Order: sequence, then structure tokens, then C-alpha cells
Amino acid sequence: MRAQVMTTIRQFELLQDYLGQAAAGKAPQRSPRSIHDPMMLMRGNPEHPEHDALGMRNSEVPKQADLIVLGDSQVYGTSVRAEQCWPFRLQAETGTAVYNAGVEGWGSVQYALALEELLSLSPRRVVVSLHTGNDIAEAFQCARASTSPLAKSYWDPSWAALPLADLSDKLRAERAVTRYAAERPDLCPGDILAELGQRGIVDVNPCVIESSRFYLSEHFRHSVQDLSHPAIAAGLMITRKVLGHLRDLSLNYGFSLGIMLIPTREYLVATRMDEAEVRDRDSLEQLGVAEATLLSELRSACADLDLPCFDLSGYLRHFVGGRIYPQDSRSGHPNAKGCSLIARYMRERVLPGLESTHGIRTTVGGVYPMY
Repeated sequence: MRAQVMTTIRQFELLQDYLGQAAAGKAPQRSPRSIHDPMMLMRGNPEHPEHDALGMRNSEVPKQADLIVLGDSQVYGTSVRAEQCWPFRLQAETGTAVYNAGVEGWGSVQYALALEELLSLSPRRVVVSLHTGNDIAEAFQCARASTSPLAKSYWDPSWAALPLADLSDKLRAERAVTRYAAERPDLCPGDILAELGQRGIVDVNPCVIESSRFYLSEHFRHSVQDLSHPAIAAGLMITRKVLGHLRDLSLNYGFSLGIMLIPTREYLVATRMDEAEVRDRDSLEQLGVAEATLLSELRSACADLDLPCFDLSGYLRHFVGGRIYPQDSRSGHPNAKGCSLIARYMRERVLPGLESTHGIRTTVGGVYPMY
């Protein structure tokens, strides 16, 4: 079962990253970013040159971290250099000791497991970044396969027969890119995607909005967010339990806790559909509805637990056409400009919000309006 889990979302993302480096003429890192772990399923590799002794993307493990940021690849900074990821930029801009605890492929269950380990850093503040792109699906997988007693406490044995989310569209798209790259080694990655987009390959959906041009993967995003799928619905239930555990930790250990919701690039485009040129509008609209529902459920979960919740959707939608994601690419990870904007949001909205709610536990329903 563990092997089945490890060959789903994260395998495809690692393959895409490897192929992207190779197509760009770069030698892929010899030390992988993540390694297998029976409790976490995967954790950061301490032997990677950009990682600290805990396998996190920091220069070193501090004795004390004023702020710990937990998350997945959106926090890690998959598309940018270490000094460009937004936790690093936040530290440079504020002077706050920020510990980047983002690991590619993690979901909400791993955030709880990691925070248990990182309490030794005596954080004053903790921000958990929930990425709607796949964190809920990852929560289901981790609770099912992890050997951790905490992870198993979130699991209901009646879920054992539930199928995982269908990732076949993502797999077909990756295979199509790989195959065509082998057939046409003279083409750059952008030209390969342009050709596949013209052919109508699913999840290579060309999109132009303002000055941005990229390729959307709305079928994959929908498959890991659709709450009508029983495994995704279970993943949301697990995430609600995780949020309750995180809240209890914050009360018991005396740190301020905030939840930041990071939407997908696809969702941001869906909120501005009238301004975007896309090939598959119907599928993107379906994704928009599914992700809006999931965001609403997560905000409601935070409100039920009196947790400050900061929804980036209304903020980032204004910038999605401004080249904040890699261009001519399928990658939905923010580039250096996108990371700079998230760091600014953290500096101007999240950190002051945590200070204002410390001790009174007032929920912030998103500084910017939802659309």
C-alpha cells in the first residue's frame, strides 16, 4: 500500500521537475530533495545541499525560531532558488527568524507530525499553509499509509476500501510531454507544450491572461479537490481533525497559530474567466466551483476552531495575469515575483493579524474579498 501511495502525486511532480531541469540544460540534483520515511511517507533530505540537518530548506537549524511556516512545495519554493522562496524573503524583509518547514508532497497530516517535532524550536508564531491543490488528497494518503500513531488516530478503518483520487489525466499529460520531448529534442519545453496544447491534450490547457501565458492542469486539480469523491471528503474530515490538533498544540505551548489558504493557479484564472483565453472553459469552470467549495469548507473549519484564517485567493487573483507563475509552463508554483507578493502579504496582513488575535482567538475570514 505504501508503494501505491508513493507512486501517485509526488512521483509525477518529481518527474516533472527532473524533466524540466533536463530540458533547460541543467544537471538534475544528485541528492534528491526528499527521501522515504515510514511516518511522514517522505521528508526532506538532510544531504541535499540546500537543506539543514532536519532536511528543511534552511541554512541551519536554529536554537529558536520566532516563526515556523509549515507547508508543501508552495512553501518550499519548488520553482525558485532558496533565497527567492517567500519564507526566506520574509525573513530578509522583516528581520524575523523564519523557519521554512515546507516539504514537497506534504499535506495536512504531515504538518501536524512535523510541528510535533519542531516544538523544540520554541516558536512564538506558527503559520500553516494549506494548499488546495493537493493537500486534502495527501491527508487521506498519509493517514492511510503512515506508521505514526498520530496519523493513524485520524484514520477511520471504514475508509480502507475507498479508491484514491483518479490521477490518470495527469499521468497521460506527463507521458505526452515526455514522449514528444524524446521525439523532438530540438524543441524547447515551451514549444513542446504549445504543440500539445494545440493537439488538445488534456491538462495541457493553454491560457493567456493579461501578460501571462501558461498551461493549466484543471482536470488533475479537480480530481484532488472534488468533495463528491469519498476519499477527498474523508481527506477534508481528516484535515478538520488536524486543525483541531494544531489548535490544541498552540494553546498548550503558548504560540500564536494562523492558517493561510493558498489557491491553485487554475482557480485564480477561473475567478477571472471573462478576461482569460483558454481552450477548455467548461472543465476550468468545474474546477472553479469545486475549489471555491473546498476553500469555503476550510474557512468554516477554521472559524469553528477560532483559528485565524488568511485566504490568499482574493489577493492573488489580481496578480495572476502579471507573470507571477513560470511562463510557457505547466508549473503552478509561484516564481520569484509570486514569492515576493506572498512575502508581502505575510508581512502586511498575516503577521499583524496574528499579533492582533493573540489571546483572543478571533477568526480572520480573509483580508481580501472572495470572488
